[in-house]
Amino acid sequence: MKALPIIALFSLILSDTQAQPNSTNHQGKYQKNLTYQGPITGDEITYTLYLPPEYTKNKAPYPLIVFLHGAGGGNSSSQVLKSYEAARKSGKIGDFVFVFPEKYGGTVWRDGAKGKRPETNILKELLPNLEKEYALTDNRNQRTIMGFSMGAAGSIYWGAKYLSLFSTTVSLDAGGGTSFTDPKARNYVPEYGTKTKTIQDSLNIRLVQGALNTLNFQQSLDMLKIDYEYEQLPREISNYTTGSSCLSSKYPTKKFLHNPTCMTEGSWGERTWSFIEKNTKRVK
Repeated sequence: MKALPIIALFSLILSDTQAQPNSTNHQGKYQKNLTYQGPITGDEITYTLYLPPEYTKNKAPYPLIVFLHGAGGGNSSSQVLKSYEAARKSGKIGDFVFVFPEKYGGTVWRDGAKGKRPETNILKELLPNLEKEYALTDNRNQRTIMGFSMGAAGSIYWGAKYLSLFSTTVSLDAGGGTSFTDPKARNYVPEYGTKTKTIQDSLNIRLVQGALNTLNFQQSLDMLKIDYEYEQLPREISNYTTGSSCLSSKYPTKKFLHNPTCMTEGSWGERTWSFIEKNTKRVK
């Protein structure tokens, strides 16, 4: 495991570029509430699509980040993209296309849960269509699966199950309940045991924790000798410096750290974007 240090400061700095929940003031093209009817299932698939600044089909295929939402199903795309755009502007990460699938609350991103089919909808229906419509890569070495809370569990699951599609997985504040040995676990991921060598060789994993605890899964990765990058956010608001409303003292610390804005901003957010860029094999 590669553990990263936490920068602990005791000053609070508010940013002039604080992300707003409904903000659409993005550098790239931000398209929310798009829909597509899946040709296999007939399901209506709702998603948000982001194209980087100066996107053009004439350029080489763009790398992709798929971001999976939490159990509540809230669309956090605007806040996440504000963090990405700041990191892009500072040179921490290059151009990416983002896809934010929506309306899969409570499914843990598994077909059959809650009567929905997120795996089929997104991976077998939506992505092939987007590859036809946009200059979008189909190379796993240029694809990242990323998610928050339930979506973090989903990224752990999809990253291992769909190794032919993704080479990097980023989990933002996954909770307990992930296991590669217990079929009754909320997030049962047997692939980490059955595909251990392939995962060791080809999957880049970053775990960022805020309020929740995924210690058992970390211990499993350690036992399997699967390398990963890990970062724990400070437990107390006063112990870190960041540029958003995460600093507001009116919110209970643990609950407020558990949101996608907090998980993608600050120095740890920059390290997440840098991790994705470092592990994306770009076409030169």
